[in-house]
Amino acid sequence: MLRIIAKLFGLIALAMTIITAVLDLTRSIANSALTITALGEEWFHFHLPSLNGFQVGVQRKLGAPWLWESVIQNILLAPSWLVFGVLAIIFLWLGRRKERRWRQRFGS
Repeated sequence: MLRIIAKLFGLIALAMTIITAVLDLTRSIANSALTITALGEEWFHFHLPSLNGFQVGVQRKLGAPWLWESVIQNILLAPSWLVFGVLAIIFLWLGRRKERRWRQRFGS
């Protein structure tokens, strides 16, 4: 069951990787210059209240302002296609089937 959920999240992250990469490519062609959009910028334009709520949740409710400043801000400054690509790789790796050895399949 968990393997199916991990695969589902991996496929969703892979779709987001392709979508954000195509958006960056389209913007680059339109601007005639390389355009790489950060994850934080995409999130800012998509839904600002949730970004602010996430920041407040991490800094105040979780009580870890250092986590926001040192870790999450660096992730939000990374290209969105890179973040979603890494998430896709992790979730698809977690959802993979265990490889069986030849002797376990066919006996010896």
